[in-house]
Order: sequence, then C-alpha cells, then structure tokens
Amino acid sequence: MEFKAVTEQQWPEIKEIYMEAFPKRERKPYFTLRHSVKKKKAVVMAAVEKDQLLGFTVLIPYKDMIMVDYLAVSSKIRSKGTGSYIMQNVCREYADKKIVLLIECLDNAADNRDQRIARRKFYLKNGFTASDIFIEGASGEMEILNYGGKVSQEDYISLQKYALGALFFKLSGMKIIKRAKV
Repeated sequence: MEFKAVTEQQWPEIKEIYMEAFPKRERKPYFTLRHSVKKKKAVVMAAVEKDQLLGFTVLIPYKDMIMVDYLAVSSKIRSKGTGSYIMQNVCREYADKKIVLLIECLDNAADNRDQRIARRKFYLKNGFTASDIFIEGASGEMEILNYGGKVSQEDYISLQKYALGALFFKLSGMKIIKRAKV
C-alpha cells in the first residue's frame, strides 16, 4: 500500500467514496473540496494499492496545525487497517504539527450510537487524545480530538475560520459549547 497525493484521474473515485462515507449534513459541497485543493488550502492524500484507491484524507494545513477534515475508506474494504494506515502516515508526515479532527459526540440516544463509539475508539487507538473542546454547528455537537499536542479553543476557531472562510464560518453557526467530559 502507498500513501500519496491524489492524482486528477482519482477524483471520480474520491467523489464516490466521499458521497457514500458521509451523510449529507457532514459533507461540504463537492466543488468546494476541489476548489480548496486547487487553491492549495487543502491537501488530499490517498491510500493506493495496485492503482486502486482504497481511501483518502482531506487535510487542511494552518499555522502549526493540520486539520483532518475528512477520512474515508471505501466500503468495499473497511475494517482491514486502511484507515489506521492513513492516520499513521498523516501523523508521521506531520510530526511537527498539532493534528486535530472532529467526531460526533458520544450520545446514547443517537441512531448511530455504536458507530460513534467505534469511531472514537479508532482515533484513540491511533494515538489521538481528547481535547476537552466541544463545538456545535451545522453537523450537530462534535468533539475535537488531537495528536501531537493540544490546541486551544481560540486556535481551533481560528483554524475553522481559515478552513471555511469568513462567510461559511458565520453561516455554519459554529461555536464552542460546554459539555461533560467523556
């Protein structure tokens, strides 16, 4: 398996995995993803084996941080270590940065309760830690996890404003919330 930048020919596969992996409320419009890459605001890296795209991650570098905006693995090969392979490569390639990501908050009443627990367990197994920062926005209540050092609330909001742009950040309604520790 190789970890490398996405090529132009792989974008149709990226789109297919992106659309299947994320519910509509968690997806940015696909064209904005492409636009962010063209403007060098985001980087898309993929796990590839024998010219087959297995999964990808969308990374947003900002100051001393890297935000894992999306991580997705093809439904055809999930639970075979590809997600861990991608995360290990991200953590190795950006060892000098604080790496942050969002996950849905644990909620016993949620329809996807088991998926939320599994997702959190996956990131903790891959070396991420709780930041004790929670946000609320268009995607609901989310928890911020980090690797390589904790980010402050101010730095995280600054990163999101950069990632989304001022207008979309304002429209997202994103704000820090208080929540009991998990």
